[in-house]
Amino acid sequence: MESKTTKGRPTIYDLAKLAEVSPGTVSRVLNNKDRVKASTRQKVLNAAQELGLKPQASVRSKQIAIITDPRFVYSLRGYSAILTLHLSVALSQRNIGVFVPENPIEQLEGYFLDGIIAVQYDRDILEMLHQYENRIPTVYIDNFSHKEGEYAVCSDHYTSGKIAAQYLVQKGKTKLGFVAGVHPPALARKQGYSDGIREAGLEINESYFGTIGQGANIYSAVTKVVRSGADSIFVPGTSLEAIRAMHIIQYVMGLKIPDDISIIGGENIGVNEHMNPPLTSILVPLQEMAAKAVEMIIALTEGEQVPENKVVLPVQLLERDSVV
Repeated sequence: MESKTTKGRPTIYDLAKLAEVSPGTVSRVLNNKDRVKASTRQKVLNAAQELGLKPQASVRSKQIAIITDPRFVYSLRGYSAILTLHLSVALSQRNIGVFVPENPIEQLEGYFLDGIIAVQYDRDILEMLHQYENRIPTVYIDNFSHKEGEYAVCSDHYTSGKIAAQYLVQKGKTKLGFVAGVHPPALARKQGYSDGIREAGLEINESYFGTIGQGANIYSAVTKVVRSGADSIFVPGTSLEAIRAMHIIQYVMGLKIPDDISIIGGENIGVNEHMNPPLTSILVPLQEMAAKAVEMIIALTEGEQVPENKVVLPVQLLERDSVV
């Protein structure tokens, strides 16, 4: 196409000619309005530099949104906060811009994005994300309703429950309790925990299982299980749930851990080892999950094939002093 200039200044047509791409591609790169291969993007930016143009900083890097439902209690701490931190660091290290909307439903529309990483999401946000999937690469964290064509990074919640049950049985416990919510990760842990109990030849006692939510808080759930006679309890989750359970058992009910009852929790890094007693925990690999999600979203934004649509990462038992 013939070059067009204005008062001697380079135009989009000069830049397109030098970069050997179409003016439309140049426009998309400079305005950051569509998916462009990383090599093409860099080619255009190099040509712009050669012509003395200085694109705004926003076009020099991709923009990825990290989505967390603001209605989740722990959106600013615990599981969501830690994952968001790991994701932000991993993206920033790759010179990728990070957008963390306070209200995704109101703020996401009209904001240019190269990709989305969804950390926590309820039904309405999930419905919104499904609409974006067709035009913006989207990676879900812990998506248990995974559908064909969707991309997800999960930890092995089922195995975390089974490991906890097997460890308690190994320690001689026969009345295994469980307290958690009703969200998919908790249900997967409950299933693994129940299977571990059955495989040990023990019966499931429903009075030893407490539910957080549906009108019951953690106080009522923990006290119900303990008063039913459980000799041990697994309180999974990485948002201080087990810390609260320990407080209820020791300072409200007046019992001793592990003398009166043993407890396993989800790992809260930098906290659990300093509890009294130090809390035996199941470590969910949040940093590794974030790294894998970033690796996946980058590949998708660059039009590359992703070998596995769903990646499940292993968990680990951290043995401390809350179980005897």
